[in-house]
Formats: sequence, C-alpha cells, structure tokens
Amino acid sequence: MTSVLLRIVLAAALLLSGPAMAQPLWHTDDELNEAGRQLKQLLLPDERDFAAMSAERRDAWLTKEWRRVLKGRERFAQYTLPVHWRTEGLEQAIKQQTLAAYMAGQAPDYNGYRELQRHYQRLAGVTHYTLLPSGPEVRPGERDAAIPALRQRLAELGQQVPAPVSRADVLDPPLSETLSALQRAGGLKVTGGLNQATRALVNRSPVELRAEIKANLHRWLRLPPATSDYVLINIPSYRLTLVREGRPKLAMKVIVGRPDWPTPELATHIDALKVNPDWTPTANILREDLLPAQKRDAGYLDRNGFTAWLPGQSTPVPPSSINWHSPPPGLRLVQQPGPTNALGRVKFEMRNRHSVYLHDTPDKSLFGRDKRALSHGCVRLAEPAALANGLGWQIPEHERTQLLPPPERLPVYMVYFTAWSEGGSLVFARDVYGKNA
Repeated sequence: MTSVLLRIVLAAALLLSGPAMAQPLWHTDDELNEAGRQLKQLLLPDERDFAAMSAERRDAWLTKEWRRVLKGRERFAQYTLPVHWRTEGLEQAIKQQTLAAYMAGQAPDYNGYRELQRHYQRLAGVTHYTLLPSGPEVRPGERDAAIPALRQRLAELGQQVPAPVSRADVLDPPLSETLSALQRAGGLKVTGGLNQATRALVNRSPVELRAEIKANLHRWLRLPPATSDYVLINIPSYRLTLVREGRPKLAMKVIVGRPDWPTPELATHIDALKVNPDWTPTANILREDLLPAQKRDAGYLDRNGFTAWLPGQSTPVPPSSINWHSPPPGLRLVQQPGPTNALGRVKFEMRNRHSVYLHDTPDKSLFGRDKRALSHGCVRLAEPAALANGLGWQIPEHERTQLLPPPERLPVYMVYFTAWSEGGSLVFARDVYGKNA
C-alpha cells in the first residue's frame, strides 16, 4: 500500500514539475544566450520590466511574443512565405537546436528598418531636450525668439536643419520648407510656419518618440524577406514608392481608406493591369454612398454610366427604371468604362482576402488635399500611368476593356508606418487610424 502511494506521489510530482523543468530556449545558465540576445534586439522589451522577470518568465515571454510576430507575418502576407519566415521555421529550429542560426536571419533586411533602429538607439540616452516656448504663430519670413530653439529641436529629432540664411531668429525659406515637409508628413495643414499644432508635433519627449519608433520597428518585422524591387504604399503618409535595386525610383501621392473603412496592411503581388475597367460596387458602397446619391438626384446613376442587373435577368436595365425607395433584393450595379468610371483608366489587380486594389480615379482634385484618407479601402493613384510604365506596361490607346499580364511579378507592401527615416532625418506621419495607441 505504501509503495503504491509513493508511486502516485512521485508521478504527480513529475507531472507538476514537467513544464517548470522544460529546457529554456533563449537562456543558458539563466543568462540570455546568442539567440535570446538577437530576439531581444528585435522585440525591444521594456528594460526595467524585462530585468525584473525571472529567467523562466523571460524565456516564456520571448517565445510568446515571437510566435505573435510570426502569426502577424502570416496574416500580413497574402501568399505562402518561405518556411524560415513562418511558425514552421521556428519549430524546426527548436527541434534541430539551431535557434542562434535561425534568429540570425530574422531581422528585416531593409535600409528603412536599419535607419529607424539607429534613431531609436540614438534617443535612448537622451534625457534633456529643447522645449519650444509657447507663443503666437510665426509665419514664414517673420522673426521670433522661438526660432533658434526650433532649429535646435529639429536637430535633436534627427532632422537635417539648414543653416540660417541671415539672422538665426528668422523663419527663413529653407527652414520653412523643412517645417512644410514635417507638416505634410504629419497630416497637418501645410503652412511652412510655426503654429500650435507644429509646436505639439516637435515638442514630444524622447520617451514618446521612442515609443512610436518602437511600434513602427515592430511593423517592419511583418514584411517578407527583402527583395531589391517592390512597391511600398505607406498608408499614413498617403504615398506610394516604387523601389528598384533598393532605391526609390518613383513616388506619388495616393488616397487611402477612410478611418471607418481603413486600407488593410498586407503583402501581395500585382497580377494584371486592367485597362478601361468596369466597376461593380460592393453592397456597402451601394447602400451607404450610391443609393443616397440616387435618392437625392434621380438621374445620378444613369448620368454616371451605371447599369442595373436584376436577379435572374441576362440583360441590364437603366437605373432610372428601378424604384430606389424600395429596390429589389439582389440588385447589382455595374459602372461601364468611361471618363466617369470610379476606377479611371486603369486598375492594378492584386490577389488578397480583403479585395483591395490600386486604381486610377477621375477626381484628381482630391490629391491636392493634405489629408487623403477618403476611399472605401482601395488605393487611388495620382499617377497611375507612371506606375504602369515603371512596372513595364505600355497602356494601349483603345477604349475597350483589356486585361494585360504583368511583365514581372513584383511584390506590393501596404504598410502603416507613422515614423520612418528619410534622407537620414526622422519623419512622422499622423496616426490616421489610431493604431499607435
């Protein structure tokens, strides 16, 4: 009886102690090993909180957070990633005990990531910074005692600050251009002057700046392994960049999704160019935008080239024949190709679960706005022909709808960077969807 009880007690003890005695992945003798140090450099935990944890808790935290990164990568990519970039690669490295070699290849191999890292590290030791005094708005060309402090603060932020043209307290044209660029990136009204919104933007503490940079460094971890050629759309900066051989080749303004209809973050490829596309609006767009417009103006849909398709019918009918105060269920609208078509002249087809794509637009005036979160999630291009040419297409002159295969399979990254490095300077964009919180 005693031996049976002893065996039960020993078995229970083994079961209880099993997880606690599991081999640590990121520590050796309670100290971070090579793989652990590399992982910590990617995750950037709070130093005080991390140091306060036991080695066992640190190990568990590192594993949990890295698995979260890998899941984020797999959601971000709309295609199958290489094994070493997925959860499967981590499992293989654990099984084969090659975590150090595995982690050595996990840092994003992009210049933008490395430059942002440098700014993050540079701000680590900054405890004192120049605070702009409050005061009235300073317009371009005016003198003010705050201007020397502004120059100093911009330098502390990593900006390339031009030397004064004459007096140091004058908001001269070069300094005004620097402020305009900051305001444009930050989604502020572009005045080139020093107003309250601009003071608040540059007066943020090093702690606040590092927190935002850290959030953006984490977003870089989702990007697929680096290639030299790709299209990057940064949602908060309303900008598309075509990168060739690792360098920007073409840049243009874009319009992105409204905060209530955000453009998703994703990686995919451009599969085709549709010339003279038609457009089938989604049920949400029909309900929220087109139906109210038609009710206000009975000729709106007909005038803008729409046809209506009723369930079970093989030919369309004019929208004017529909009772829009009680439309039949299953009704579908199609806008024909033409100058008023919402997709403009071209549509860049991209395979993704969100059904978003890049396209032209007939309303070019919207690109003159500083804040361009205006679409239903898809991305409108200011210069679609330039992008098509940059990707190797020649747009035909005819007016018929045509689908052109891609000259090359180029990746497209739609990202949410509110902080990045541009020409060595630290730049911030307005957090248009409130994701940094």
